[in-house]
Amino acid sequence: MCNLYRFEPAQYAFNFKTHPNVGNLGPDYVSRDKNGPVLRQTDDGYEMKVMRWGFPPFRVRTKDGKRYMPPISNIRNLGENWWKNVNRKWLTEPEYRCLVPFEQLAEPIPKDDGGGTAWFETTTEYSFFAGVWRPWSGDTRLVPVEGEPKQKRVQADLELFAFLTTEANGVVAPIHEHAMPVIVTEQDEIDTWMAGGDPAVLQRPLPDELLRRVDPPG
Repeated sequence: MCNLYRFEPAQYAFNFKTHPNVGNLGPDYVSRDKNGPVLRQTDDGYEMKVMRWGFPPFRVRTKDGKRYMPPISNIRNLGENWWKNVNRKWLTEPEYRCLVPFEQLAEPIPKDDGGGTAWFETTTEYSFFAGVWRPWSGDTRLVPVEGEPKQKRVQADLELFAFLTTEANGVVAPIHEHAMPVIVTEQDEIDTWMAGGDPAVLQRPLPDELLRRVDPPG
């Protein structure tokens, strides 16, 4: 399950309107419950904006009540009630569709195979995860607090994103046999995704020839 990727926003920003909260965003890594840039549609074109990675989990805390549940970064089983009904609006309405630009994505290597992280990149000029976003308000996410050295759980209004996953292709399967992100690279795929509707339409693995394993980023 992909919970880490790397982006290079400068490669994408020149084609899109940039929201003020992007600031001087440079190359970086994004992990679950951290901020990353996304592209969403507005009345006058695509806008790049920073959002927090991860939708609200099924429950706030673990069953024993001792820990907070991690946010949901990957969306796979669209037939589950959580996605089919509870969160249907965010998955089907075009205004909540987004594109998550990335340069490289990571998958954990099983401990039996030596552990560590495997990195992959597409062979195309541009690559995006097929994502969705939603507004959220609550006090269960860590956020910066003015005057405080550490992030705290306080009432906050955030915009959250997550992206679809699907079965692994032949490049990813030797490392993570069960799943990989849904990746769109062509304009017709982008148009189809951003139009809204049934999210399963593009829930398929990227063809093997469009993805390759690479050395870890320097």
